[in-house]
Amino acid sequence: MPLRLQPIGHVITKASHEALRHGTAISRIIVNRRFAKGLDGLEDFSHVFVLFWLHEVSNRSRKLKVHPRGRPDIEEVGVFATRSPHRPNPIGLTRVQLMRRKGRTLTVKGLDAYDGTPILDIKPCDRRDAATRLRVPSWCKRLERENQHRHV
Repeated sequence: MPLRLQPIGHVITKASHEALRHGTAISRIIVNRRFAKGLDGLEDFSHVFVLFWLHEVSNRSRKLKVHPRGRPDIEEVGVFATRSPHRPNPIGLTRVQLMRRKGRTLTVKGLDAYDGTPILDIKPCDRRDAATRLRVPSWCKRLERENQHRHV
């Protein structure tokens, strides 16, 4: 069965790679006119999930085992245990703060997608999406600690 995905819009951002990676980027999502009515009511949410196509990832760079965050000092794990872009289906998912909606333009904070990235879907974030007892592996905790020390 063929699978067809149709972008609903695209990203506009001038954010640096560093800002995208650290969740501080401010970006705009421009939704195609034909899907604009689907945004009605979204502005009532503080956060949304954005699904996007990692269009700059080549077919050759897709892997099943990766070093988390590209760090060779951390043992390889399965790609599904990471946020690596090198996946069988290069789909990105990020929860972002919805700062404003103006017509078919959403201004968001924290989207880790490059300028021109195709947007596949947008979904509201509600209380059901909050994990109360989150469990992560030790390598993930290590990376979080390192990231906190860099930003102090």
